[in-house]
Amino acid sequence: MHSTRDLFSPSSIKAILRSRSLSLTHRFGQNFLLNRELARRILEHADLKRDDAVMEIGPGLGTLTFDIASRVRELVAVEIDGGFVRYLQEECRVRGAQNVHVLNGDFLRLDAKLVEQFANPGTAVSNFPFTIGLKSVMKILEEYQSVVLIVGTVQQEIAERIVSHPGEKNYSWVSVYLQFLARTRVLQAHISPRNFFPPPEVKSAIISVERGTQELPVENNLFREFVKAAFSSRRKSLVNNLLVAYTELGRQELEYALRKRKKDARIRAEKLSVGDFVDLALEFLPLLDEKEKYFPYSGDD
Repeated sequence: MHSTRDLFSPSSIKAILRSRSLSLTHRFGQNFLLNRELARRILEHADLKRDDAVMEIGPGLGTLTFDIASRVRELVAVEIDGGFVRYLQEECRVRGAQNVHVLNGDFLRLDAKLVEQFANPGTAVSNFPFTIGLKSVMKILEEYQSVVLIVGTVQQEIAERIVSHPGEKNYSWVSVYLQFLARTRVLQAHISPRNFFPPPEVKSAIISVERGTQELPVENNLFREFVKAAFSSRRKSLVNNLLVAYTELGRQELEYALRKRKKDARIRAEKLSVGDFVDLALEFLPLLDEKEKYFPYSGDD
């Protein structure tokens, strides 16, 4: 058995991988946390209680897993790598961690009902695999309604995107959409790659995403497509972007609405706040034909 302390040592990680004939897969974004203090801060910010049910995405070798399990009632850990799953299941047996349920699967494709068979998690905690950090946060907010708080590490660039404000370089539809759904914060920024094994090519950050308690004024899927369309081309005005996606809307009506709010009918999406987008969505989405409520823009995340 390897203690939790061993999991923060590169030499111990290598020994575990070697003894279990495990290897790291780049496309899985496997970068293990080495800094115990960072792990402590993540769990401190998650504010875990004895009666909590928690979900962890990408537990890897269990760097956070067993510390989480010692603090809560139930933990569901979703791991895509079958070799790591077998290792974690054995470690759970050795440690007597009967409150840990290790699920083998791709979190982005996993049906939420499979997780909810074991627990309805109220908190998600993760050293998010770099390849799926942002998409994981979105999936949790959209599909796991019981989760009210997400705390974990993501790439610095992702952290900047989710907290950016109008006019800032990283402000995008992602910023608008996530801030519509939740309160987003960066708890610690510019974490050196040296704190991970193997070291990634970019810096990281600890984020907190706290779901809003009030009922959403616009259905979230409709709002998501609305803001994605608004940001579809940064070189075009907001009106032109929306008219491409929503052919039933009228240019004059859109321009009038923007003059009324922003005194500028040619304004671009990156200048509008989350509240501005909510107001526009409330005003214009109900006008769309029932058969074609929105154009499913499929640009890059």
